[in-house]
Amino acid sequence: MKILFYLPVITPWWFDHVIAPMLRALDGDPEVTEQHVMIAPLWRNTGIDGHQLAPLADLGKVHWHVIDQGEPEEFRTNGAGLEGLLDLVDEIEPDLCLVRSADFETPAQFPGIVRHIMEGAAAPFETGSNWFVLEEHPFRFGIFPEAAEPTARSCQVALSEIWEAMDERQVLEDGASDWRKLLGLPGDRPIISVPLHYEHEENFFGVHASFARGTDLLSYLLETLADDAFLAVTDHPLNRLYTNRTAIDALISGNADRACLCVAEKLPHDATGLLSAKADAVLSDLSKSWSMAAYCGTPIVHVGRNAMAEWIHATNGVDRINGKLAARGLPGADPSAAREWFSWHLAARLMVPKDVTAGALMRQVDGIVTDEQIEEAAGRIKTWFDGARWT
Repeated sequence: MKILFYLPVITPWWFDHVIAPMLRALDGDPEVTEQHVMIAPLWRNTGIDGHQLAPLADLGKVHWHVIDQGEPEEFRTNGAGLEGLLDLVDEIEPDLCLVRSADFETPAQFPGIVRHIMEGAAAPFETGSNWFVLEEHPFRFGIFPEAAEPTARSCQVALSEIWEAMDERQVLEDGASDWRKLLGLPGDRPIISVPLHYEHEENFFGVHASFARGTDLLSYLLETLADDAFLAVTDHPLNRLYTNRTAIDALISGNADRACLCVAEKLPHDATGLLSAKADAVLSDLSKSWSMAAYCGTPIVHVGRNAMAEWIHATNGVDRINGKLAARGLPGADPSAAREWFSWHLAARLMVPKDVTAGALMRQVDGIVTDEQIEEAAGRIKTWFDGARWT
């Protein structure tokens, strides 16, 4: 079996914690004959440098293809436009292509099976920071194939102890009754949670958002929503560390009667998670906050271009919620379907890099998960589970 890792927008952290352990695990797998890694030198905090290659020098099945031609942006945004790239992939003849790319069109032209390596996190559940899932189509929130329903039921049984613990615990009970006051929100107006996605230049996936910048999104909401709706904005923590937030802060402060930036300094919980559980609605574009809102039954207002599963009952379009928001008339996710999806995701989809095998990858591709594998995965989740961990 030949595996191609196509990694135009891999960050150093992702390479060290996700890709490198996979390469080492697969190098010792007798089913794997060749591993090919297509990657670029470091630019905009994507790619790698020499110190990351050195620890992998002993891997005999790994073939490196460092793409250092043309402008650095081209490989990351339009790899098919680079002369010879598609020909090189054809020469490799991979059986399986594992992709970390914001350019979906290029890998769609590859031979063999193509899957995208995506984050495995699904709040409110705690999982390993480097656990991942394989997606045929990224950013299709909450969707699972009809053929997976029997597997999902088995997963739900395997995770029954966790569901019982979650049912017994009040959602975010610590300080939750006073959440509006603690977050600086008005007590008598409908609250829309607005989680902003990561805007650093390393995040090439932002091209798939309807609103690339938080300022654009917030301006649109202020123009479109009725005046009684109050926007509870939470910023991605890495934005505060690595990007200039002067413009978004000025926009929020200039509309203090309709919006505020929420932080959870006085709470043991993350402000985004708290709002996902308690707000009257949660806005969704590319933010992973949708899963917390879906679990809690909080209505979701979707402005993204990506698909959301029907069971989430998302309202598509901000203009459709005026009037319904104040009347608390928006639907939330179906609770039984939510439990089914979370069970399937946690016990049948999550992969741990150091434990990856060719067989496990292909079982994910084929959607074949045995009862033994479900029990093993459920055991991992139970080990990580510490009651209800709200992130």
